[in-house]
Amino acid sequence: MGWSFLLEAILLPDTGKGERRTRLRTIRLPESLERALEKEATDEGSTVNAEINSTLSQHFVWDKKAKEFGFASIHKTLLTSMLEGLDDEMLARIGREVMTPLWKEMAEYWSQDSSPDGILNHLMDRSRFNPHHQTRITREENTYTVVLRHDFGPKWSILTKNALQELVRQSFHTEPQITAGESVVTAHFKVNPRKSPT
Repeated sequence: MGWSFLLEAILLPDTGKGERRTRLRTIRLPESLERALEKEATDEGSTVNAEINSTLSQHFVWDKKAKEFGFASIHKTLLTSMLEGLDDEMLARIGREVMTPLWKEMAEYWSQDSSPDGILNHLMDRSRFNPHHQTRITREENTYTVVLRHDFGPKWSILTKNALQELVRQSFHTEPQITAGESVVTAHFKVNPRKSPT
């Protein structure tokens, strides 16, 4: 048996002034779902309203578009086992020739911005919805530090390192200082400011 539940859903995230407008909606939920939401909210130290907003946001901002874009789910154990079967040279080539263009396409598809900063912003944005990939970007004047953390082992680091290196070369026209560990890839690079037209 369903029950009525008041949901303050975020419908328009930006009004042009950085404000978030909300609208009040009444929806009917099964009691089992209501209990699950309350438990999730308690476990996360959140509210039912926040949990519903988070779930809806993830669906529309990430899950729906990921499905349309062609993402396929694969278990982490299976992925890491498949990676172990590839030599380092093949992984490096896949990073440069497949992952780098894919990042650009994803940025264009999700945010219609495949500029260099747009691609980096997309990598950081997707971290909100993918616990297996985390991206941190800092920029001080013209110096960037990009840190990519993942849960897929050293083989994925090889792939990611080469993808990031190629992205910086192609998009920022500079050579990054890049390091790769078992689960973290870090790139430092400086971009020369463009000269003002005379």
